[in-house]
This record gives sequence, structure tokens and C-alpha cells, in this order.
Amino acid sequence: MSGNESNQMLNLIKELSVYKTLDEEYLAGAQGSVQAAAYAERRRRRREISQEMQSLAAENNSDRD
Repeated sequence: MSGNESNQMLNLIKELSVYKTLDEEYLAGAQGSVQAAAYAERRRRRREISQEMQSLAAENNSDRD
């Protein structure tokens, strides 16, 4: 994995970590409509991040071949 790809992966992992903390706070606290919408948006973004990470990993694997 190139330095740029490694940085991208690290940034995605950091973003997931932030979302995890926010989700824990949401699930433990008030769950109004605004918070529920933010939670749904984080779920959507986590799916995007997963796809991005898979793409980066696939690129890395194809670079090795």
C-alpha cells in the first residue's frame, strides 16, 4: 500500500472511531428525531467507508500481482 493509500485508510479508520463514539452516546442518551437522523447518516457513511476500504485493499492486492 502506498503512503497515500495508507493515509486514506488511516483517515477512514479514524472517522469510524469518531462515529462509534457518537453512536454510543446516541444509544445511551436522548434519541430525538435530530439525533436519529444523524445516526442514520452515520450508518450510511459507515457503509461508504467500508466500500472505500475494500476498494483500497483491492488496489493494494492488485498492485502486488
